[in-house]
Amino acid sequence: MKALFPGVVLLCVAVSGGRADFDLTRMPTAQDVQAIRAMGWAAAADALEPALAAAYKPSHFAQAGSTGNSIFRQWQLLSQWSRLLGTPEPEVLRAYLGRRVLQNPDDPDGLLVIPSGLPLPTDRTGRLLPTAADRLAGTRVPDSVLQSLLPDDYTPQDGPLASRFPEEFLARLAADPEFLREFFRQLRPDDFPPMALTRLGQLLAAHPDKWSAYRSLMLAYALVYDQRAPAFWPHHQVAASAVPAMDESLAGRFGFYVQRNDTGKFDYDLRRLSAEELKFVVDAPVPRAELEWAAKNVKFGRAQFDRAFGFVSYDQRRAEEGVFDWPHGSYHLSEIARLGGICTDQAYFACLAGKARGIPTIYFAGQGTDGGHAWFAYLRGPDKWELDAGRFLNQNYTVGQALDPQTWLPITDHELVQFSGRAARQPNVDAALGDLAMAELFARRGDTAGRLGAAGSAVYLAPEMVAAWEAQEDALAAAGDRGALRQLYAKAIGNFGREEDLKTRYQARLADLEREGGDVRVAERLENRMIADNRRERTDLSTAAAAESLTRLVAAGDYDKALREYRSLARKLAGPGGGNFFYDVVRPLVRQLRAADRGQDAQRVLQQARREMGFEAGSIMDREFRELEAAQ
Repeated sequence: MKALFPGVVLLCVAVSGGRADFDLTRMPTAQDVQAIRAMGWAAAADALEPALAAAYKPSHFAQAGSTGNSIFRQWQLLSQWSRLLGTPEPEVLRAYLGRRVLQNPDDPDGLLVIPSGLPLPTDRTGRLLPTAADRLAGTRVPDSVLQSLLPDDYTPQDGPLASRFPEEFLARLAADPEFLREFFRQLRPDDFPPMALTRLGQLLAAHPDKWSAYRSLMLAYALVYDQRAPAFWPHHQVAASAVPAMDESLAGRFGFYVQRNDTGKFDYDLRRLSAEELKFVVDAPVPRAELEWAAKNVKFGRAQFDRAFGFVSYDQRRAEEGVFDWPHGSYHLSEIARLGGICTDQAYFACLAGKARGIPTIYFAGQGTDGGHAWFAYLRGPDKWELDAGRFLNQNYTVGQALDPQTWLPITDHELVQFSGRAARQPNVDAALGDLAMAELFARRGDTAGRLGAAGSAVYLAPEMVAAWEAQEDALAAAGDRGALRQLYAKAIGNFGREEDLKTRYQARLADLEREGGDVRVAERLENRMIADNRRERTDLSTAAAAESLTRLVAAGDYDKALREYRSLARKLAGPGGGNFFYDVVRPLVRQLRAADRGQDAQRVLQQARREMGFEAGSIMDREFRELEAAQ
């Protein structure tokens, strides 16, 4: 048979004593899906992966790669689906928990769990630090660990993941190419597939006729409600007991959203939004009555929805008295509107009001000149996020911090745009995702050359995709090629020249590489450049780099050099750095100096910071300074 594109082969495998012909020169058919089911998901993945590896060609300037071909890509997605379903569930559980479980330093037999809503442990360059994943292998996972992260209705089981679900359900999804494409585009390492697919099955069973129109909405619900929300949701300044909780099933809430959308009561047609956008609509675990009240009372359209922040009157007296936690009991929207609130309450109110109108919204907080502040962002138009709703620009809030409701891990406003913007929809992104899947496949097979080629192809196709650079870095590190790593970091710094977070990440990794290689001067020049480049627009990055440098000097016992460097940094960063400079630099340094019995030096650090920062008397930052000064 003549191949339709280079390298694709005809794969034949035995099935129940017969033969199943997987012809990779044509689109998969319903018969192919049935043959895969008959083989078993794991066996099908074992059969498909070698054929895909043999057929695969990476993309580069002289060659169009395999993953840009719809036929190859669809077979690849079927292989990914088969591999996922054929994986033993205990292995899936350990992979999820292993990123969140640490060894208890005070108990050699104990574990510490990173609760939902807190960041995973990373170094300054964003690399994950070692966890206690190996402690979960071969042992029963403690109930306390499961209950801290996963929903109450999850019960671990042995066997492959597929054994949890009806075969007809899994086959229906396997036969839906649009679902597979969006599912694997959206899936993150910190999702929990057993519960995500459970939620999807619940919604599909309750609303089978809504699948084709509302597939992305179902997927958004499945990926948001696959794990436990943070105990402090929606934010740290209200008691969890005061927040009204959702009182209906997920299927009921899905039906409510569909009914309102079908009757034209939303600002967006939810059928036209992606799961990536819809997750910022469905993350509203409050009673339906809250959403109905907001839809009835908050009338701003999305062109002016930033005005929803000011719908709640600002409680100046609470702010002046330092009553930052909600003091009024019930946290119903109607009560917030009636009593007024501070920025945290205004941002929460506006977020829920947006979700009630079908507008994706997200709650942000950040540090400015006078301390912390909260605001919100919303999707104002296709691929257009309004990031500054309620944000006081004169306070220099350089970066907003939020939680991604899909994983409940921190996300910045810059990352929100990167993941949800127009760049994420580019045609080459899907092919690059296919390359990343091939890089994982080659890694499992121990094929270093194939892994490097696939990761490089992903970078070539989608240089804006961070995961592609990370995959290439991992492949080069596994190959032990320090010279190529150095070149990769330099290319990444140039590629992300306008994305300060990412540029700084790769500058830091290059500095670490140079320091490990013995070139300390080059490392220090890179770190000084990180501070200088960001001291105006992204002082959060400058202060983080400065804190790393000071911590290194203090750990080495070089206090005099640390103090000289601090004095220079304070003159440059204290004013624009605001709260970031205080929390990242001043407070840690003061505590370190006091612990070393250098109280006078600590006092000088505080005095200079107070002079240089220029915050207002009575502000949050003023209170923080007075508390630190009093804690001798």
